Amino acid sequence: MKNHGLKRVLIVEDQDANRALLREYVTETGAFPVDVADGVAALDEIHAQPPDLVILDLRLPRMDGLTVLRRLRENPEYRRLPIVVVSAMSELDKVSQCIELGAIDFLPKPFKPAVIRARLQSYLNRRRYYPADQNPDLFPRQFARQVVASLELLKASPAAQLVNWSDALFQVLAQYNPETRIHLERMSGYCEVLLQELRQHSRYASLISDEFIQQFLQSASLHDIGKLSVPDWILSKPGPLDANEHRVMRRHVTVGAEILRELQVLFPEDDRLSLAIDLALYHHERWDGAGYPFGLSGESIPLPGRIIALADVYDALTSERCYKSAFSHEASRSIILGAGGKQFDPAVVAAFLACEDSFRAISGAENLHRPQPQQLPKEENILRPLAQFKAMSA
Repeated sequence: MKNHGLKRVLIVEDQDANRALLREYVTETGAFPVDVADGVAALDEIHAQPPDLVILDLRLPRMDGLTVLRRLRENPEYRRLPIVVVSAMSELDKVSQCIELGAIDFLPKPFKPAVIRARLQSYLNRRRYYPADQNPDLFPRQFARQVVASLELLKASPAAQLVNWSDALFQVLAQYNPETRIHLERMSGYCEVLLQELRQHSRYASLISDEFIQQFLQSASLHDIGKLSVPDWILSKPGPLDANEHRVMRRHVTVGAEILRELQVLFPEDDRLSLAIDLALYHHERWDGAGYPFGLSGESIPLPGRIIALADVYDALTSERCYKSAFSHEASRSIILGAGGKQFDPAVVAAFLACEDSFRAISGAENLHRPQPQQLPKEENILRPLAQFKAMSA
């Protein structure tokens, strides 16, 4: 049977009923399902014709799913193959091992139809970065090279003479930001009012110039760029993260900083990258030294990190997330006040109190209508290298 160019999804599941359900769900997405019932047959099928996605059960005859995954990741040809593991919740220890080996997500048994349909559609249609190699030291360099490749294509486009290359770099990065536009607009708004308030004090007046504010607001959108290396199932987990998941999540600050350092070598004249590195690396440090990645405390934490830390927490508190409802401004205000001198710089908390009405207004705004940056030329091939770098690209 021919698939006529449809995306191929290999289902590796030994239970007939589950295999039939997964075939049905895959077909509903418009993809072409292929199924096998054991691990050895899965490797044979992948070697014969690599699919676009693998749905891999962990309990399999002849060769279990964890071994299949390990064999595939040992082969450079299959290190980028998107693999989703399927397992009962009782096997979460094995799921964690699979994620470390490069599985992109986890589907729990028993299957929930609405959830699995949505997730399969996301895997097949959504373009998103995944590490090309599970060594976190390699991902930033590979990512940076793909950004440069996109800019090189842009230079060859007919509209190249109209492009500001420094702005183009930030726009290419923005195309793949892991955060939503509305979140980033709110974050920019919170940071701007904090900066304007802090500059009124002589202690910060010489540091916070108009140019600094402009660069800060342009760089702030990249503070979570390292989340591109975090699996979706961790980012969207509805419950608390376990110790291993926390370790993977915390790595996003150093990965993000390394991505930006790689680009800084290539674009040394762009001062915004230095600021973006500070924002990425230090936005989870705490005033009392209990943060990460370095456990810095007090004013040893660079000022940009201390400012964006409060803005980030306020937005998290007042926004609905997969694991919580939105808090009111009053409840969020109380939490932030209680964290002054602990999690947050007392001076930044004082600035927040002085402009809390602006915070309240920004948190309730559906669209801040902030000025949009220069638009890149709509050449189809400009971002193709980045799209090809994504495991889920078309």
